[in-house]
Amino acid sequence: MSRILATLALVLCFTRLAVASTQELDKAVMSATHFGMVQMGVDNRKALAKAGLAYWENFDSRIPRNPPTVLDWLKNEMRTTDTVRIGRLTATSEYALWTLAETSTLCVNLFRSANELVGRGGFNELYIWTKTLGCYDSQSNLLLYLKQARLSDGKEDGAFNLQHFNLYHKVVTGVVANTIMDEAQNLK
Repeated sequence: MSRILATLALVLCFTRLAVASTQELDKAVMSATHFGMVQMGVDNRKALAKAGLAYWENFDSRIPRNPPTVLDWLKNEMRTTDTVRIGRLTATSEYALWTLAETSTLCVNLFRSANELVGRGGFNELYIWTKTLGCYDSQSNLLLYLKQARLSDGKEDGAFNLQHFNLYHKVVTGVVANTIMDEAQNLK
């Protein structure tokens, strides 16, 4: 019995070590961008897509989901045109959790697609990279909702590191897009 408990303790210990922190995942995405300094060939884009997926899966896994009754209430409240009610609604932690869950689920799906499409054709790959930009659309809103949901202190280096967000846009719209276009031209 004590041998089983010791083995279980070791497994739990190693499992904890294998799970990266949000800061490590944020740095991994930043590192995979190569800070926009090198061409982003297929291998580099695969690494970026993999790092992005790991980041968003971690982000998504840490967002609590509203129960169905709360989701029904939110949907009902979102139908209103009363600006006072809308203001009250958007200031709730339930709304913040819903928004964060919608964003993170979408981003996980986009980065799964990116992982499948890298290197499989210029237009489709460029399209999915462009779609991933929506994950980085509004860093300030994500920080606001994380704070509103009491999941973070509202800073980009808080419980949910968002430091790679600004760099990601520049790399995808610059180096990644240019590399994919160059690759497409070279195939002609």
